[in-house]
Amino acid sequence: MAAPRGFIPLEARSTRAAGARRALPLTGFTLIEVIVSIFILGILLMLLQSVIQSSVLVRTSKNESIALSIARNEIESVRAGGYTALPVSGPFSDSLLSTLPPAATATLTVSAYNAKTAHVTASVVWQDAGARASSTVSLSTLITQTGGLP
Repeated sequence: MAAPRGFIPLEARSTRAAGARRALPLTGFTLIEVIVSIFILGILLMLLQSVIQSSVLVRTSKNESIALSIARNEIESVRAGGYTALPVSGPFSDSLLSTLPPAATATLTVSAYNAKTAHVTASVVWQDAGARASSTVSLSTLITQTGGLP
């Protein structure tokens, strides 16, 4: 008789016909072994879930950091140019934009704050993989004709 494989309920197996007195040793798993195995499997699944969730958070944080760098670089270049060299509103490009998910956009908005001051906003919009809504990072500054705010 071939030895049974896999999960075997804990019971005596006989080598002779029914009614024989000599039985094989008990085989299978005890209830304690099954409970401990399920507990260990549960712990491993919880660890796997936390690793997956933390990788999503790391990716989101990385994309936010890149978007902030893009907006900051554009605001700094506009401020360096001064009031007389203000660009027109519209999309702008940055080498870091390609590191964000596809279809990420960067937009510069220039509007009049008052007669001698312009309000400039740099916005970066992207959508993370699996996210339902898009994410946005915006930075704003005021640029005046003279050297400071009134």
